[in-house]
Amino acid sequence: MGAVCCSSSIDFANEDVQLNHFYLMRAIGKGAFGKVRIVRHKDTGQQYALKYISKERAIERKSAANIISERNLLERIDYPLIVNLRYAFQDDDTMFMALDLMLGGDLRFLLERVGKLSELQTRHYIAQLGLSLNYLHKKRRIAHRDIKPDNILLDERGHAHLSDFNVAVVFTDRKPVRFSKAGTLAYMAPELLGKQGYSTSVDWWSLGIVAYELLFGKRPFKGRSNDQLMDAILHEPLQFPENVYQIVSEDCVNVLSGVKLI
Repeated sequence: MGAVCCSSSIDFANEDVQLNHFYLMRAIGKGAFGKVRIVRHKDTGQQYALKYISKERAIERKSAANIISERNLLERIDYPLIVNLRYAFQDDDTMFMALDLMLGGDLRFLLERVGKLSELQTRHYIAQLGLSLNYLHKKRRIAHRDIKPDNILLDERGHAHLSDFNVAVVFTDRKPVRFSKAGTLAYMAPELLGKQGYSTSVDWWSLGIVAYELLFGKRPFKGRSNDQLMDAILHEPLQFPENVYQIVSEDCVNVLSGVKLI
């Protein structure tokens, strides 16, 4: 079995990591390629979220390259407000990724439960995500490219952590600009949709969309079809609810406008 210990405070030196090094606990979800389970390391007692990724399913869905890219990219990352990869190992059928455990659910679940958040709550989450993006952009030259409530996980204390780097991309001196389209349409920046060439700044647009959705319970751009939604993002100005200043402050409106949503 192949194994690697990723960026972590735990030092395994040259020891191979295997599934039998963990106590297997309850399942907490199911992804596109397999289940997600809470595990506890037998030596340290530290708990993680262990993703099971079926190699056969990944190949069938032509996603193997993305999964390998995500693993390699996560090995470069270690930040308190990101869902970090701590261990990666595999057997003949499955690749395993042990990630920081988040037990507070995601922001999509929170939105569905409460409808919308206060300006103070939204500021809390957006500030933490802004720190994560600053780390990715300035320190690692990485664009996440899929910032949305579903990919923002909360820990038990209510802090927001950025997760799911399966379409993230690294910018280099040889490739300072990208043209490929990736992510979730409703959160994509105009320059990404228009294939004009873009860099890490596309994440700030997506974060602005998330902030708007948290505050008002809906996204700013709509369309009955993907083509209509794309046209709205590319050409329509940002509009706020008529009673916006009864909901949020003028400073909040200025911030949303300042992340180039107009």
